Amino acid sequence: MPEAPDRPGETFAERLDWLFRTTRDSTGKPYSVRHVAGELTRRGCRISHTHLSNLRQGRSPDPRRSVVEAIAAFFGRPPAFFTGRPAGPDPHFLVHALADPHIEQVAMRLVDARLSPEGHAAVVAMIEQVQRLEAAARSRRDAGERPASGG
Repeated sequence: MPEAPDRPGETFAERLDWLFRTTRDSTGKPYSVRHVAGELTRRGCRISHTHLSNLRQGRSPDPRRSVVEAIAAFFGRPPAFFTGRPAGPDPHFLVHALADPHIEQVAMRLVDARLSPEGHAAVVAMIEQVQRLEAAARSRRDAGERPASGG
């Protein structure tokens, strides 16, 4: 029985295939596996088009978390899209989060910008890069604050 075109399916492979079938590039064409693999590799997630194709067809086991996150970011989806959990956070959590003026400002900018899936993926990638930079700065700061041992 063929899967309904508006439903992503249950497995990682079905959801990935659904994204490939339903997400269009800036020219209105579906993304090729080669293009997505090349873009993921360019963004720092090394993956061959063969492996990505095998993931899409369910021939490879579900990938590690970093690959899931990279694929999700490319398609402008949260990583939870692939887990089968309901997409998006608890509505009460969202209301609470939007009470923070910084979060509200970013959310409203995204709404006003009307970005493509690639644009959303770029914003997510930038946020993730800032997270990595801040985590590295915290690690350096914490390492500098530790008392010297011995003496």
